[in-house]
This record gives sequence, structure tokens and C-alpha cells, in this order.
Amino acid sequence: MKESDSPAPTPPTLPDIEKKPAVKRSLSPEHQELVDIRLKLGLSQAQFAEELGIGVPRLSSYEYGRAGSIPEWVMTAARELVANNGEAQESIRKKYEELEMPIILATWAKALGVPYEDNGQLAALLGTSVSTLTRWKNKLTRPSLHSLAFHEHMVDQAKKKLAKQKACIEELAGGKPKRR
Repeated sequence: MKESDSPAPTPPTLPDIEKKPAVKRSLSPEHQELVDIRLKLGLSQAQFAEELGIGVPRLSSYEYGRAGSIPEWVMTAARELVANNGEAQESIRKKYEELEMPIILATWAKALGVPYEDNGQLAALLGTSVSTLTRWKNKLTRPSLHSLAFHEHMVDQAKKKLAKQKACIEELAGGKPKRR
């Protein structure tokens, strides 16, 4: 028998794998609200994430219930978007479009009571790196409007925390009993 007369080998077959039904996640009211807001605005996840100033993977983890909770600032931004049909971003644009980054940073540093020259402390309070802060100060880069909104939020949160710390220190220095 010649090789050409032998029957062709049969290709191996893969075993049948039983597919499991997709698990339907039940979303918390907050997670569902975020999904509903995006759908109401008619935005894709990428567009909505950009409007909120967060990444698509983070938004996805919120929308699919993989994240335990959604930060309050994200929910506030989402609610503002739907309440004013995106005009919140327009107000951020108007507030910052004419200002150069060194001026914005100097304003934030003053609000936080941090010397403008203290890159380490200012970067930490803004939630960014020293190298990024340096590029902003030197006008080499500028954050997007969404990032400016995020950093403005960071300034507001840091001001509140610093005020609480100062009150606690003053209370302790004055010998008053500690509140709990």
C-alpha cells in the first residue's frame, strides 16, 4: 500500500464544554443610578468616563458592580452632568481656559496653605506625581478639563482634611479633652 493510498488522518476534535449561564449581577442603587445616568445622557462608556474624569476600566468596574462603592465625587459629578446636561464641564472650561497652569497651581497652593515651591507636598495633596506637577509648572503639559475638575475636587477635600487636622492640633495644644 502506497502512502498516497492511506486514508487521511482525521483532525483531532475538541471536547464539548458545557457553557455556564451568565451570572446576572444585582447592582446596588448607586451603581444602577450611575448606569442610568450614562444611558439617559446617551453616552458611551468612554465618553462618560471622560466627562467624569476617570478611566474606562474604573467606570466599567462601577457599572458592572465589581467595585465595592463609588466615590461620592464621582456620583456628584454624574448627577451634575445629568442635572445640567453637561454644563458643569462648560463651567470648568470657562473657569480655567484662560489661566496658565502655574497660576492655577499657585491658587491651589494658597488655598491649601502649602508653599508653591514645595512640589512634594503640593503633588501629594493634588493626587499627582512630582514630575507631572513640574511639567505643569514649566508649561510643558496641561491636564485635561476633566483632570482639572478632579484636581479641584482634591483641593476641596484636602482643605477640609487640613482644617480638621488643624482643629485637632489646636485642641490638643490647648489641653482640651479630645472629642470622639
